[in-house]
Amino acid sequence: MDGAWFNERVKPLLKGFALEYSSFADGDFSDLERTELEGFNKLGTVEFWSKGWVGINIYDCALDGQVMNVLLSLEEKESVSQAFEKFIKILTQDS
Repeated sequence: MDGAWFNERVKPLLKGFALEYSSFADGDFSDLERTELEGFNKLGTVEFWSKGWVGINIYDCALDGQVMNVLLSLEEKESVSQAFEKFIKILTQDS
């Protein structure tokens, strides 16, 4: 999974969110593609590393707290789809 997968499968479900993309070479887990989201009092970050790591974070401004923080290794790739289902559910509730 990578940024292209995110844009194809997840982005269409996030209507009303502003997205900002960035990329960084040679990070802790290799090259990084990052998508930052903002909308409906929530801030999110999705990170795809070229070595297969995936990071997902959501901060709820109304609750003033982090409501999701997941870092999955390549060996945990079977959990990524489930993590994104939770990600979408959290971001779209109350929107």
